[in-house]
Amino acid sequence: MPFCPNCGTPLDGSLPRPEPEPEAVTLARINAERDVKVAQISARQERDWNESREAIAEVEAEAAVEVAAAEAEVIGEIIAAETADPPEAEPLPEPVVVEAPAPAPELSDAPPVVEHHEPRVPRSRGWWDGYS
Repeated sequence: MPFCPNCGTPLDGSLPRPEPEPEAVTLARINAERDVKVAQISARQERDWNESREAIAEVEAEAAVEVAAAEAEVIGEIIAAETADPPEAEPLPEPVVVEAPAPAPELSDAPPVVEHHEPRVPRSRGWWDGYS
């Protein structure tokens, strides 16, 4: 049993179906085609956006891996340099033996001896010395 698409009442064939207007059918078809095209464009846009985001994520992940590898290499070189044995040094030349100089004569703490003379007493000339 068919039903009315507008109101949902059962159609038993006794009611005549109204003929759609030709302009309304054309407009409905145009609107439907438009809706399909808009949906296709939206889907393509979404797919492109997702692909772009995926490509960006892959590039960022590859860059992060390269940075981590470079950091690990540098850290490994630093650790290897710190833990490695020091390079073999050149042998030192034979030591030069220098004899100690002869000891200096002992000096006493006393001042040097000086000949002692009688002190010279200056004669003072007072007022009385000049009149004698």
